[in-house]
Amino acid sequence: MGSPDMLLRYEIKKILFSPALIGFAVLCAALNVFIARSLYKPDAMSGGEPYNVFEGYDAGALADGYVARYGMRDGAERNIRGKYGKLQPVIDQKAENGDALSAYFGQETYIMHGHLFGTTLFAVAGESCLFALFAALTSTGYENARNTEQLVCASKTGRTVSRTKLAASLLTGLLFFAVILVSGLAVFFARFDFSAVWGDNVSSSFNSAPGNYLIPFMTWRSFTVAGLLGAVTVAAAGLTAVFSLFGTALGTFFRGGYIACGAAIVLCVLQYMAPLFFQTGGTLRGALNLTPLMLWANSGKWFTDGGPEIAWANFESAGILACLAALAAAGLAAAAFYRRRDLV
Repeated sequence: MGSPDMLLRYEIKKILFSPALIGFAVLCAALNVFIARSLYKPDAMSGGEPYNVFEGYDAGALADGYVARYGMRDGAERNIRGKYGKLQPVIDQKAENGDALSAYFGQETYIMHGHLFGTTLFAVAGESCLFALFAALTSTGYENARNTEQLVCASKTGRTVSRTKLAASLLTGLLFFAVILVSGLAVFFARFDFSAVWGDNVSSSFNSAPGNYLIPFMTWRSFTVAGLLGAVTVAAAGLTAVFSLFGTALGTFFRGGYIACGAAIVLCVLQYMAPLFFQTGGTLRGALNLTPLMLWANSGKWFTDGGPEIAWANFESAGILACLAALAAAGLAAAAFYRRRDLV
């Protein structure tokens, strides 16, 4: 069936020249232009004097508020109190370093920060994950859709082609991520000038926790704007790889492309719905927030304390690494099943 390199190039070509994926890529590019053009742009950045919001800040009191508001008990209460107990030394260090004294965008900081990290990068990550999932499903279902699966799998190489398909899906998914990230940020920064704030700390006193103006923007380590952008980019690339593995495992296990696609939709819906049935802050809800879809849904909170929904520190790193390991194992199991299943 040809050399491994030739097979890999062939699999990549099948993905890149898929009309559906080409159309999806064009729609993503157009959507990012629309997003950048539709975001509110302040006429002028209003000033103000930053202050050291972290000086004397009590993370324990914040935990008390969450426990009371959400009626947390037992494991949920222990999780939240434990998380904010670990955060207190970080807050004290922020106070000592003066992280909150960065001006950032002054009174417009929360809006401008949200434009970049809460809207633009949220969209880029979602688009990349969907493309990676669709690319994997397209690659794994290609032969079945064209009734050539029995011919391909008649050889030993054909029976092990799932590894090549995984490599092709990963490479094309990460390539799409790089292209859509660069193009999306280029459009965004053409409209919003961040050149003066790259070195400012994202925990400026003008910034606030996602979705809550009353709580400061707290991260588990000190980040400049450029540093947080780099960290989120790496995490988003990792999540893109997760969705490649997710799609490959499903597409390898289910013979029919439509069945695999339907299974992916059902599993994504379940990932979104399942946390709602468990206690906020609890271990089960915390674990369910580490599934691929929920990691993307909470991407605006990456590297922050995460609020009451997130049970543990550094949830994004732990979740992405856990998903990579679990889905790699699932992919290996699906590949083993594929090599042995009856294609009649």
